[in-house]
Amino acid sequence: MTNPPTSELPVLRKVIRSSTIDLIADQIRNAIYSDSLEPGQSINEVRTAQMLAVSRPSLREALQRLVSEGIMSHAPGRGAWVKLMTPEDIDDIYAVREAIEAQAVKIVIRSAKPTARISQALTDLEAAIAGNTARVIGDADLDFHHAIVACSGSARLSDLMKVSMVHTRLLSLSDRRGYEVRCDLIESHRQLADAVAAGDESASLGLVARIMAEAAARLHDPGLGSGAVTVRAGDHDAPADDQWSRLRDTMKP
Repeated sequence: MTNPPTSELPVLRKVIRSSTIDLIADQIRNAIYSDSLEPGQSINEVRTAQMLAVSRPSLREALQRLVSEGIMSHAPGRGAWVKLMTPEDIDDIYAVREAIEAQAVKIVIRSAKPTARISQALTDLEAAIAGNTARVIGDADLDFHHAIVACSGSARLSDLMKVSMVHTRLLSLSDRRGYEVRCDLIESHRQLADAVAAGDESASLGLVARIMAEAAARLHDPGLGSGAVTVRAGDHDAPADDQWSRLRDTMKP
């Protein structure tokens, strides 16, 4: 079975201009988000530069940007590798997520921005849950939260959210227990979409805070809410056979 494209981050594409560091960084972010590059995966500079048709100095500059974003790690003599998140990262990442989304909510409500994109993202999340595939549900969930930020119209908040989405995905992919999502939280997301559409700032901010707190708590202790309905990733959730996946065996630490 072929999985449909699910990433909201920039689509993988060959980099044409070696001076365009943004495009290189976007490609690597997208590969990490889609799990084509795994947590802990090292980057072979020679093979990666050849694959992207870019110079090694340009690749190094893009990698340094991703290190500064907390998406990759670097050490002398070891080069760069995809960051492996730990339980100590959970609260910090979700605190940042809450700050970004809360500010976006304020802008959307106070400026009376259109919220059709949020409604569509909620519909897509409902369809993903009905499909019962962990990675598709996880992507749709993040897409819903991205839609809130996108509706604010703030390019800077959207850039921050793009990085935060990768951080969130890395948290799940770094979990030794495996990638798992809850699919019984649609009601809280529906309430949030309704509150934002209704212009209820207080309720919207409260729901954002609650959703972030519950997500962080579940990562700390999966036993919370023993009656929760969850879906775990299986073989059919494997990432697409793309250019990054084919290089995996040559980029191991």
